Order: sequence, then structure tokens, then C-alpha cells
Amino acid sequence: MTAPGPSTPRLVAWTALPLAGNALLYLAYRGTDLWCFRWVEAGGMSAPVEALRRAATGLGDPGEFVRFSLASGLWILGVMSFLLLTWQRVDERRGLFAWAACILGLCLGSEVAQAAGWIPGTADPGDALAYLAGTAVAFLTHHRPARSERSVPAGMAHVASLALVTGAMLLAEGRTALARAGFPGAALGVVRENARARAVYAAQGGR
Repeated sequence: MTAPGPSTPRLVAWTALPLAGNALLYLAYRGTDLWCFRWVEAGGMSAPVEALRRAATGLGDPGEFVRFSLASGLWILGVMSFLLLTWQRVDERRGLFAWAACILGLCLGSEVAQAAGWIPGTADPGDALAYLAGTAVAFLTHHRPARSERSVPAGMAHVASLALVTGAMLLAEGRTALARAGFPGAALGVVRENARARAVYAAQGGR
């Protein structure tokens, strides 16, 4: 007997809620050059976000783990959950593992590259643990070896995966790396943004 396919509410919840948590942390504590602030402006939501930032300031500094590592863990949990739930309906599983390995490899590779001094920034074990924990939660919660009765072509799953991952990267990108350099540029832009934000946070004495 084949496993039932993922319901739309389950797919939306496990994708949208972690990414929404990531976005809230960005909106509350990160610099306003991020693309998510442009989305806020376009949606006429600047006033509520300003109120959110004032409230976050009033609560005090939540610490580097919440500002950076927790946000990273929520980001990869949402992305990995989408990939796993989407690819449950595909006969061929290699595409899923290729996407998962690519995303986790970029995230962990950025920490290694920072530790080696190949890219700007300071490697943080908390970030690496958050990436691994988010990935583990997604796989333990959603991974099913049996396919759905209602299979979809692998090409459709690739398109959906590319769209979600690109959007998630734009959420964390502060400039227009995707337009300038495509998918790899956006991925490196996320790394640069995290490095820049950490540097500003450290220069301000952790405030």
C-alpha cells in the first residue's frame, strides 16, 4: 500500500510557519535593507513592523542565538519541509536528496568558508547546529519511503523546489544578487548579509 500524499494544510503549515518565524526575527532585529522590508512597504505594513521593532527593542536584546542561529534553523526547517512534502508525490527520489544536499551543503559550507577565511564573517557553531537540527526535524517528521498514490512528474517538483528556495533566499538577501548573478549569487548574498549583520551586532556591543 502506498502512503497518502501530503495535505495542502500540512504543506503550508510546515513551510509557512517556520519561514514566518524567520521573517519575524528578521523584521524585528535585522537591518532594513533586506528585501522583506521592501515587501512590507509594498503591502503598506510599515507601521505595524515599526511597532514590532519598537516592542522588540523594549524587550531587550534576545542574544545572538535568537537573532542569528534560531532564525537560520527556522529557515532551513521551512525549506526542507517543503522539499520533503513536495517530493513525496514523485516516483524518483534522487531529486529530493540532490536539493536537500545542495541546501544543507551551502549552509554548512558557508560556515566552513568563514572559518577558513575564504569569505567574510565569523563562523559560529550555533549556526551549524541550527542548520543540522532544522534539517533533522524536517526529515524525521516528513520523510516517507513510499510514494503517494497521486504521483507528479519530477520536473514539476523541481520547478516548485526552485521557486520556493529562490523566494526563501530573497527573504534573507538585502540587495539584488539574484538579478546580478542568478541562484549562486543569491546564496552568497545570504552569507554576506549574515556576516554583515553579525559584524554590526558585535560592533554595537551585542545590542
